[in-house]
Amino acid sequence: MSMSQKRYLTRSWIIRGFVILFSITLLSTIGIIHFHHNQPKIQATPTSPTITLPGELSVTFPTQGQSAVGTDHFGVIASSPDQSSVPIASVTKIMTAYLILKAHPLQAGDVGPTFTMTAQEVREYLEDEAQDYSVLKVGEGETLTERQLLEALMLPSADNIATFLARWDAGSEDAFVEKMNKAAQALGMTQTHYADASGVSSSTVSSAADQIKIAQTAMKDPIFREIVAMPEANFTVAGLVYNVNNLLGTHGVVGIKTGNTMAAGGCFVSATPVNVGTETHYIIGVVLGQETLRNALDANAELLDEVRSAFKLYPVPTSPNGFGQVINAWNSNSSLYSAEPVQIFGYPGMTADVSISLSKQDLPISRDENIATLKIKSGQSVQNFPLRNSEQINPPSVVWRFFRNWLS
Repeated sequence: MSMSQKRYLTRSWIIRGFVILFSITLLSTIGIIHFHHNQPKIQATPTSPTITLPGELSVTFPTQGQSAVGTDHFGVIASSPDQSSVPIASVTKIMTAYLILKAHPLQAGDVGPTFTMTAQEVREYLEDEAQDYSVLKVGEGETLTERQLLEALMLPSADNIATFLARWDAGSEDAFVEKMNKAAQALGMTQTHYADASGVSSSTVSSAADQIKIAQTAMKDPIFREIVAMPEANFTVAGLVYNVNNLLGTHGVVGIKTGNTMAAGGCFVSATPVNVGTETHYIIGVVLGQETLRNALDANAELLDEVRSAFKLYPVPTSPNGFGQVINAWNSNSSLYSAEPVQIFGYPGMTADVSISLSKQDLPISRDENIATLKIKSGQSVQNFPLRNSEQINPPSVVWRFFRNWLS
C-alpha cells in the first residue's frame, strides 16, 4: 500500500470517527433536551361523569291553568303538561324591571336619577285610571327617582309607570318592547311574546316554564330582590301604597309578581329562600290562568309548601375508587378522595355533571395533599370540593423517560 493510500485511509477513518462522534453528541443533546423539556403530565378523571340524587321530586300542580317550579340556579325543574303561550297580565313587569335594572343598574343605597312628572305623565295616569288599570297617582311637578319608579312598577303594579320607564329607557314603548322580545329570545323563552311593557295587552303571552327563566335571571339582582320583597312604599302624591302580593311574609314568600286581567285570569310568580350555610337559593313557583288572583296566590303557596323540604343538602356517596383517579403513563396512579363529607344542594332525582381539575403537577406529590378540585355542576350551580391523593405520586424513572422520549 502506497503512502498516499495510507494517508487516504487515515483521513477517511478520521472523518468517519468525527461523523460518528458528532452524531452521538447530537443525539445525546437532543435526548437531554427532550428529557428535561418534554415533562410528562399527570391527569385526573372522575369515577363517574354524572351523579343522580336519590328519589324523585313530587309536585302536585293545580288542575286549572298551567304551572311550573324551579330555582334561581337550576332553572325549570318541573312543569305541568299543558305549557303554552297564554296572556300573563302584570307578570310582564318582571321583564320590564329586569331590563331597566340591567341598563340602569342600582347599587345598595342608590336611588338613581330623578325625574319630574309632566302634564303628559298626569294625562297618562288619568287615562289608565279611567280604564281601571293598575296605576300610581302622580302630580305635575312631582319628582320620582328610578328606585321609586321601580317600586311603583312592582308593588302597586302601576301600568302608567311601566309606560314611563319604557319610554325613558328606549325612547318609546315600541322600542322597549323590541328589547323585551330580544331578551326573551336570549333567555330561551320560546313561548313568550311581549306586546307591551305592562301586560295590559292580551297579546303579551308566555308560559309558566318561560316565566321561571326570566324570574331566575331577575332574582340575581339584589336590588330587584329587595324591591319585590317590600310590603309597602310611600310617595309624595300617591301616599302609602301596598304590594299587591299579600302573601309576603307567609309561606316563606319574598316576591315576586302578581297579575290579573280578564284574559289572563289570576297569575302569580313567587320566590321563597332556602338557606344553606352562607348561601341563599330561591325556589321559584309560577301559576298562570287561575280563576281569580286569590286562587293563584293560594295555589302557588300550596306548590311552595309541597316542594320546599325537597330542596336541601344531599350527601354524595363515594365509590371504593374515590371520586376520581390520578392516572399517568408510568403507572404511579392514585385514587382521589375528600377529607370531608361531600354534600350538594339539590332536589330528589337531580342529575349533575362531574369533573375534576388538577391544581398540582410538580412531582413527587406526597400522600394526602390537596391536589385537585371536584366540580359538581347542575344548571347554573357549580359546587367545588378539594380532593386529596390516597397514594404518593412519583415521577417517572430516568430509564422510562429516556426510552419514552425516543419512542414517542
